[in-house]
Amino acid sequence: MVWKLDLVLHSHGNERLLDSYNAERLPVIKGVIETTDFLTKIMAPPNKFPQALRDAVMPLISRVAPFHNALVQKLSELGIAYKGSPIVEGPGEEYFDDSMRGGKGIRSRYLLLVDDKEVPAKEVAKHLRGSFSDVVELRPSRNPGLRLVQPDGCVAYSAHNGKSTAALGSVRSLLERETVEAPVRYDSAA
Repeated sequence: MVWKLDLVLHSHGNERLLDSYNAERLPVIKGVIETTDFLTKIMAPPNKFPQALRDAVMPLISRVAPFHNALVQKLSELGIAYKGSPIVEGPGEEYFDDSMRGGKGIRSRYLLLVDDKEVPAKEVAKHLRGSFSDVVELRPSRNPGLRLVQPDGCVAYSAHNGKSTAALGSVRSLLERETVEAPVRYDSAA
């Protein structure tokens, strides 16, 4: 969540962006505490019968792929999603894709990923990006539609139809709620 502080300290983020921290992180903190409590009770039972049961069952369960994958996701926090966050529209899941590579890195910027084949959408997205040039980087994507990915890799908005002006309007609305729009720059030579 350092990206939020970075945006605010560089006069690109606003108070609403900072206020989203509690809504996003408190459920994660609660989940970590619950998981720790559960694992502590399983791994350190108070008497011999639960210990013997644990010793017999855990090696079997840990080999079951769905259990193993769920445990890895939970402990690594790779399965975190920010559904219900005031700055996310949709499930708020992490986004992993080759389109995240390259460029200048994320560097406290949002990535606006637009289907490489959608020329009209790319033109509208370029205009949108111009309004938020300090915080948004436009990148082509091989996936259909468009996605606005936050600097932490969380999808703030996703639409399968990137041509939709409503989709780009929603992206603009999200950015306006979270950031400080770039000031209009005038050429001093004009």
